[in-house]
Order: sequence, then C-alpha cells, then structure tokens
Amino acid sequence: MGRDTFIFVLFLIMFNIIVFLMIYDVSDILPSFDISESSEFYAWDTEEDRRFIGPQHGFEAPAYTERRSLLQMENAQYTNVYDRAWTHDYPRLSCWGCHFFGKLADLVSFHTVLDAGTGNGMGVRMLRALDKNAYGIELSKIALEQDAKDLLQREWVRQGSLRRLPYADNQFDAVLSADVLEHLTPDIADATVGELVRVSRRHVLMSISLKSVTDNKHTLLRPRSWWHDIFRKHGAEVNHPLLKALQLTNKSVYPVPSPTECQYPGNAEDGGVYTCCKIQSVWLVGLAAQQNVRDVRYMTLSDGEIEPWYFVFRKVRNISYGRS
Repeated sequence: MGRDTFIFVLFLIMFNIIVFLMIYDVSDILPSFDISESSEFYAWDTEEDRRFIGPQHGFEAPAYTERRSLLQMENAQYTNVYDRAWTHDYPRLSCWGCHFFGKLADLVSFHTVLDAGTGNGMGVRMLRALDKNAYGIELSKIALEQDAKDLLQREWVRQGSLRRLPYADNQFDAVLSADVLEHLTPDIADATVGELVRVSRRHVLMSISLKSVTDNKHTLLRPRSWWHDIFRKHGAEVNHPLLKALQLTNKSVYPVPSPTECQYPGNAEDGGVYTCCKIQSVWLVGLAAQQNVRDVRYMTLSDGEIEPWYFVFRKVRNISYGRS
C-alpha cells in the first residue's frame, strides 16, 4: 500500500468514527451505563465482599439439612413437565449457564458455590473443572439420573426443591442460576428467592429470561425492577458494577438493528407489563458442543438490554429465618 493510499484509508476511518459519534450519543450505545461512575466501575469484587466468603481452597461439603427437603409439596404436573423436557426437548449436554459461569469465576471471588436448578449437572461439571467446590440442586430426578449419575454418587448434586433448599444458612460463597427462575409459578417466587439468599454467604448471580416462549414454560415473566425489589426484600442488593461488567464483556447492551415482532409480557397488577422485541443477532447458547446457534435474540425495549439478561446481587444483611 502506497503512502497516499494509506493516508486516504486512514482519513476514511477517522471520518466514519466522527460521523458515528455525531449520530450516536454514548447513552444510546450503553443506555444502562453511567460513565460518570467510572471510579466505582470495577468495584464488583471488593475487600468487603471477601470478608463474607469462606476459605478459597479445599472441598468440604456444605452442611446438609434433610428436614428442609420439600419434594412432596411440589406439583406433580410441574415436575412431569421438566422430566419430559430433559428427556425429549432439551439437547443433550445443554448448559445454559456455561456462557457466563466461567466469566463469573474470572470476575468474582468465590469457591464453594451452588448451581440452583442445575438440570443435567453440566454447570457443576464446568465449575468443578475450574477448581471450584461446586454443588447442584435440581427438581427433576430424571435429569440427574440420566446425565449426572456420577455426580449423584459423589453427592455433588442432589434432587431437591429451590423453595426449601436442603442446606443450612450461609453455606455458599455464591449461588448461581441460569435461566431457571422464569420457570417458577408466581406463588412460589417469594419463597424461592428467600431460599437462594438464605444459603448464600454473599453473592447471588444468575440469568433470568424476560421473554415469552411458545411452549408456555416461562411461567413467571416480570420486569427487571420487579426482580430487584423481591431480592431486596430478602436482604440482597443489586451489584451494579458487576452487572455493568457482564453487560460489557458479553455485549448485552450495544447498538442493534431495528427491533421487530414485539411481545408484551408481564402482569399489569404485579410489576407491570413491558415490551420485549426480536432483533437479528447471531449468538451461541451454552456450549459449542450443543450446536445451539440462534440468529435472533430478544431485547427489552425500555433499556436496550439484550438476552441473556443478567441479575447479580450481594447479600447485605442476615435475616432470622426461623424455619425448620
């Protein structure tokens, strides 16, 4: 490339950058970010956080409390739906959490960790491969027996209910969950969130889908603010710096094509209705081995946030639970 050609190409690049900045305001690119808070931007994993977590080595099992098991109270029809899903609908090796569990391990200090709604146990396997003291709880016995027999034998995964977790208080540095809570029924949401916070020492880190699906498996669709409020009720506050970091590293918020085919999930009397629209955006869901490549995503129109939707909290106060 000649000198004149190089200068011309450089001029075109600079011109396009200037035009882009004139057209798009920073707030349009990252609508949920406050750049003025840059001094706090990296404060997602602080000395204060590390005061609450346990030893970052060793593989001592969490304290298990059999009396908290509540499987007999789970709706048989609800259980059957997900037994069938794991045997007929979901691809083998499905691991929705694998797209961000590794990133969380890079960003946040934790060692003993619970995968809440672990399904086939792939999230536990991934976390164990990262040298974490990982455990999983799953309602579907069939999912565990089909794909996680070895984890069952080691007692790294257990069958159990999220609304009555079989663990003592403050057992896990972090409770992780990937696209699980949208499958709850509204009547058990409060109890489930309370349990996730109860067994955590500090972090509750998850993705929750906010879109409606045609098979009606997303039975609890509420806006982000509703989830923030219910976690706050149980003593967990949003970790805003970590949320921003996840959105940036996974490009969860960025300029997108015009949305199409909007839907309006939510409940007018419980959190409100919100707008969620389809956009053209190729992404890989879970592990590469799943070959689950999709050419569309959904975006919540109010904030420009694209799925997967991350929800990250710090447990900031202990509550006297008083349950047996």
